[in-house]
Amino acid sequence: MNNNLYIVDNSINSTVKQYLTEWCDISKQMDIATGYLEIGGLLTLDTNWQKLDKIRIILGNEVTKRTGEILQSVGVAFLGQFKQSLDDEQAKNDFLLGVPAIVAALNNGKIECRVYTGGKFHAKAYITHFRDEVKAKFPAAMNVPAGYALVGSSNFTAAGLTKNVELNVQIKDNVDELQSWFETQWAASTDITKAVLKILENQTKEFTPYEVYLRSMYEYFKGREETVSEWEKDHSAIYRILSQYQKDGYNNLVEIAD
Repeated sequence: MNNNLYIVDNSINSTVKQYLTEWCDISKQMDIATGYLEIGGLLTLDTNWQKLDKIRIILGNEVTKRTGEILQSVGVAFLGQFKQSLDDEQAKNDFLLGVPAIVAALNNGKIECRVYTGGKFHAKAYITHFRDEVKAKFPAAMNVPAGYALVGSSNFTAAGLTKNVELNVQIKDNVDELQSWFETQWAASTDITKAVLKILENQTKEFTPYEVYLRSMYEYFKGREETVSEWEKDHSAIYRILSQYQKDGYNNLVEIAD
């Protein structure tokens, strides 16, 4: 802190995670602009982002396409990258703890995701909207801001919020102009909430014990199965003593079973 300049750079006691965690307590909404999005961004703020009423995320589109083609290009570029981040998370978080809450928030509209379709989008900003009860605590003579914002270099990823050396500056004045800027970009973006939701649901689908058993047996025996002829020759006590017409009948049954 240096007078009015407040820098958040992921140094000790000055991480973006800590900053956003504190703002989740007093904000009703957070608007996020990011070049990249990983599941780790939301999981890093788990138990805190849930305090917000609304989260809107705009991310960059790596492939320049017309609006009508954007979902296809997103499927190849962004969604592939997002799924990879989910797979990476599962490698250290077997049960994807925290993800079901994200799925529920995407389903009920608490979290919305859009991809910018007007060209290369590389902005990074976290714009907050004060809760009404927080605004009421400001001095009566003060021109109460709509909220504060953090603008700089941090993408909404686990590394961007905690590890990378970043340079982000808190904006306290004229935040309504930043909010207006976000609305303009939001209107020029394409909704991909359902596409993101589909990826998460595929990874967090619940299976019955029977389905788990079948998959376990499949994985256990995969590559170990014997051919019918190998079984007949090496293991069957009956096949070798059958009469030929009985073997013919058996072989017909095997063909039908196949």
